[in-house]
Amino acid sequence: MSLVEFENAAVELATAAGEQALAAFRGKPALEFKGSKQDDPVTVLDRTLETFFREELQHRFPAHGVLGEEHADDIAADAEFVWVLDPIDGTANFAAGLPLWGISIGLLQHGMPIVGCIFVPVGPTLEPGSFHARADGGACFENEPVRVSPRADERGQVMGLPGDYLRAFRIRRAPPRTPRPTRALPDARTLGSCTAEVVLVAAGTLRAGIFIRPSIWDVAAGVTIVREAGGSALTWQDGHWQPLRQFNPKPPAKGNGPTTLRNWRQPLLLGAPDAVERITARLAWHPRLPLRLRKLLGLA
Repeated sequence: MSLVEFENAAVELATAAGEQALAAFRGKPALEFKGSKQDDPVTVLDRTLETFFREELQHRFPAHGVLGEEHADDIAADAEFVWVLDPIDGTANFAAGLPLWGISIGLLQHGMPIVGCIFVPVGPTLEPGSFHARADGGACFENEPVRVSPRADERGQVMGLPGDYLRAFRIRRAPPRTPRPTRALPDARTLGSCTAEVVLVAAGTLRAGIFIRPSIWDVAAGVTIVREAGGSALTWQDGHWQPLRQFNPKPPAKGNGPTTLRNWRQPLLLGAPDAVERITARLAWHPRLPLRLRKLLGLA
């Protein structure tokens, strides 16, 4: 099958899931909590939508693998093609009635992102719809092309940063005599949803987005969309920022266990190429990072 067919399938499934999500969103869904600390929000709809995606993808593409946030039973995650799912990213926003959330479906081939689709409740047209892209096919919101921001002057622009980013990194001052238009960096915003930030980068609303330890399902679809919108996707690896070529299986961050795609968690920087260049030149990791994060970043 062609990438066009994979992209069309992703859009079809995301749209169907989006209709269910919008109906639940208007009804103020109840919030539950998962994880050992019972602090990770989830709704019944998260699990329902992931089950829907898994059943549909296994029926349509039985040789493909499936990896999702809500079900730990990864299906053929070592297959050539693997679908990576986040049924609702930004669950706390979703449950609170804040329309900054997304439904994310990405497709990897040997770990390389090749198709991405993210349904959002409010797009560039102020209507719900799907951002989607395939490798070398351009990026669209519904059927309208989208591009990252072309602005060369960062004054008055914005970028997405994690809420606790000061614990992980700081932004150095610009070197003396740097021209004023290139001295500034975009103002920081924290939106509470990786997918919301990713598509806003692709649409040119945010100049860039920095993610310290995203999960693979947070960004697998978004990397393709941002790239096809003309943006850059960098990850911190081997002690420096470099283009993200593919998602590689990783061992667990702590304890013993298999090396899997589910364990992938690396810093990621997405944005307009010139903004990304300015940010990487001035971003410095905090000298008192926790040891586990220092090891993850290759700093210890």
